[in-house]
Amino acid sequence: MKIIIVNKKSEFTSEQISTLEKLGEVIFIETLEELQSTKELSNSEEKVIALDPGIANWTFTNETIDQINNLKAICLPTTKHGWVDGKHLREKGVALTNVPKYSTESVAEHCILLMLSISKKLPLVINAGWKLDYAKHLGNEVSGSIMGIIGFGDIGKRVSELGKGMGMSVNYWSRNVKDSRFKYKELDELIRTSDYVFLTLSESPETKDFFSKEKVDLMKKDSFLINISGDDVWDFEYLAQKVKSGDIAGIALDDDRRQAQDFGSNILITPHIAWYTKEASEEDFRIWVESIRAFVEGTPINIVN
Repeated sequence: MKIIIVNKKSEFTSEQISTLEKLGEVIFIETLEELQSTKELSNSEEKVIALDPGIANWTFTNETIDQINNLKAICLPTTKHGWVDGKHLREKGVALTNVPKYSTESVAEHCILLMLSISKKLPLVINAGWKLDYAKHLGNEVSGSIMGIIGFGDIGKRVSELGKGMGMSVNYWSRNVKDSRFKYKELDELIRTSDYVFLTLSESPETKDFFSKEKVDLMKKDSFLINISGDDVWDFEYLAQKVKSGDIAGIALDDDRRQAQDFGSNILITPHIAWYTKEASEEDFRIWVESIRAFVEGTPINIVN
């Protein structure tokens, strides 16, 4: 079995590399140019590809997949896996694995950071060159306010726990999950009544345009929206205009495609760093290597297709 790792060798520990080398020939491809030009994908040997999204620019087309000979699995280091066509792989008899739950704490804490930042009008302060304007920069305390969580997976639950610990009342909506620690509300009612709305849905074809303009229009004028679900679940441009016009109080997200200074209102955009902590990164690579090992040894884990 040939193990082709599309990532920098320096990102792995010596123990992890040793584990992989015991499974088969290991080849590292460290740049997009190498990936596009390598002949390793076309030879006849059985192969597993460990595919880093940063190097692949978050895309790996079906056309590329179809050109790979004797591909047995693609192992992703991400929780999100929709950027590779799992159905197409399944039809070809190829497994797709991801890395679940490695960054739950990191992402949940980042959600709280985003909430506090727009609550305290930090984007406005930054845009004003750190010069305080008492008429525009009056902040809000979150204690005693209402947190509304849309999507109640691991991250949604952890954000709820952190919010409750800060003295917030927590309501949630989920298609399937129920949790007696918090109050369930129907979606429209949750949006109407929340001071801080959190989108913590898993991004998928089913959640595309989930938080529509009609849903946005249900929000209170003094409410805030925090999105870590991804760009496809909402209409960012519509929301940005609502913030600029004063129809909602602020939005926050992490996104590599936009920059905060483009907007000049209470909109906070961090780079895509919600997941990126020392602890989460170490756990990510540990599970990623374990997923590769388990597949090669015939006991696959974390299959998502």
